[in-house]
Amino acid sequence: MQLSNRQIKLVAQLLMLNNAITTKTLAEQFSVSVRTIKNDLKGVQEWFAAYGEYYRSKPRIGVWIQANHEQKNALKEQLLHGSTISEHIATPQERVEQIILLFTVTGGFITTQQIENKVAISKNTVIADLDKVEHYLQQYQLQLERKNYYGYRIRGSELNIRSVVEAILNQALSYYESPILMSSNPLKDIDKIHFQIVPELQNVLTTITDELKTSDYLTAFDFNSDDVMTMVIRMMISVVRLSMNRPINSYTPLSPTIEDKATLPYKLFSSIIQHYDFPMLNDEYDYLLRGVNPRFDDQNIARLTRQIIKAVGQQTGQAFVQDSQLQVNLFSHLLTKLSNKYKFTNEYNPFVKDLKKRNLHLFEAVHAALREYVSSNPAVINDSFVAFVTLHFLVSMDGKHITKNARIIYVCSTGLGVTSLIKKEIERNISNVEIAGFASMNNVGEKIAALKPDLLVSIFPITRQDIPVIQVNPLPSPDDLRRIQEAVAQILDVKPDSLTQVSVGYKGDDTVEDITHTLLLTGTVIYNELWRYLRTRIQESYQEAFMIHIMMAVHRIYFHHSYDAQMASLKDVKADATDVQKIKQIFSHNQLDISTTEISAILQYTRMGEMGNKEDD
Repeated sequence: MQLSNRQIKLVAQLLMLNNAITTKTLAEQFSVSVRTIKNDLKGVQEWFAAYGEYYRSKPRIGVWIQANHEQKNALKEQLLHGSTISEHIATPQERVEQIILLFTVTGGFITTQQIENKVAISKNTVIADLDKVEHYLQQYQLQLERKNYYGYRIRGSELNIRSVVEAILNQALSYYESPILMSSNPLKDIDKIHFQIVPELQNVLTTITDELKTSDYLTAFDFNSDDVMTMVIRMMISVVRLSMNRPINSYTPLSPTIEDKATLPYKLFSSIIQHYDFPMLNDEYDYLLRGVNPRFDDQNIARLTRQIIKAVGQQTGQAFVQDSQLQVNLFSHLLTKLSNKYKFTNEYNPFVKDLKKRNLHLFEAVHAALREYVSSNPAVINDSFVAFVTLHFLVSMDGKHITKNARIIYVCSTGLGVTSLIKKEIERNISNVEIAGFASMNNVGEKIAALKPDLLVSIFPITRQDIPVIQVNPLPSPDDLRRIQEAVAQILDVKPDSLTQVSVGYKGDDTVEDITHTLLLTGTVIYNELWRYLRTRIQESYQEAFMIHIMMAVHRIYFHHSYDAQMASLKDVKADATDVQKIKQIFSHNQLDISTTEISAILQYTRMGEMGNKEDD
């Protein structure tokens, strides 16, 4: 039997659940009435009945699928590979998207008769749908051109045309999103999806997926399956548009670096381009890496963060500009999204519907700010991106209700020493904590009685019944910080997510002793993080020199005496963009802004062995 789009998603939803779910809950999830859900479930029940007695329902309990793991997997395969998916009934919105795809894979005009034949709808429906197509295209700064005796075609920039195609293909995949996401390897199933209206896309998709299977993409740990899915979509678009002689901007040839040639995106790009005998163009490769997403540097992102917070605050009447924690959190989020070389995954955000329903005014304010300051392109500022940013503002609003702090006693052998470092790491990574005091193993009982802390953090094992104890490493690991965060959240009776990183600034009136103490602790933390990241590329004999270099670099940066810009550049040391970004993040995480010359000097240590070998030769 044929299932509607919503019924397909209902089947997938039931297969993912282990417990019963009520029709009311399903109606809320799908934003329809309970009556509509009950009508849909009749068809869903018939679909399951074709494969066995799996469907169950009970008044006031809900509906569920009675099947074991293997049986559910078999049903998922039927849902994904069966005729129901390729033949499901198109909604009016799906028809609009199909017509737009027809335009973008056709070099010239298309008549209403051709659309009728392709989409199998009446002339009146075509005319009505074309009005919707025109409205849809306007969001992407595109126009639907009408010409007597010729028909219709899309006009606008190539990037905007690709934007709308990428958005539609992502949406097309969401029709099958639930069953695909249930697979351990969604990409093995993507070539089972059929683009019946636009066979040109189907042929290209088959070629790309065949190439992926031979390239063993599963071993490319830098990119997850969602990233590769986005690569597939963009390569489909590039091939189809290049076959129509529609490149992006120019015919500048690609000049890949050695590092580029070792990556999965380049391998896929070069193999597909060579397969179709197209030229290797720089703009096409950039499109594969980032799509139409703009790329900002750190300084611009810092300004964007302030502008977005101010705009959202003005729209909602909230004093977000006073929340330094929101500033840090949002900057970190935007830094990850907007500065990286790659922008693949179009993230699935399960909170979109709920945020729109419960916090529509805030959601719309964030959406307007992002459209104004980041991009007006809906393919970039989509609901998922807006929702993730909105969550930061919600955390800020919720955080205002956390008025107390968790008091912590830090314990080590002497009561000071390395616990100062632990204290700094905790206060830098977790909000709403304060120092109750330091203690040694000998006087910890007295300190607890006198200071009455909420939590003990110790590098030694301590067993007590009257107070929670978290044992940590001398340099707290991410797991240590997570356990402390969970303990603090439990003490304050809040969610752990509300205790996020805070910015710990330096006081202008610090004494020399305070400054020295700060620099030693900061240098130790930064050295530890950098050594952990670069240790496999630095000879062990240079470890001590590297440590001294980092300590001195921290001192230079703190006092604004960084290396002269005329020293070796990042290009001279053949710096990888990932290394540069990682080093910047480590220093930024410790409230220091490192220059490219300082980064260049640090990366020189990764080449010491190479330079020594050249001298030996």
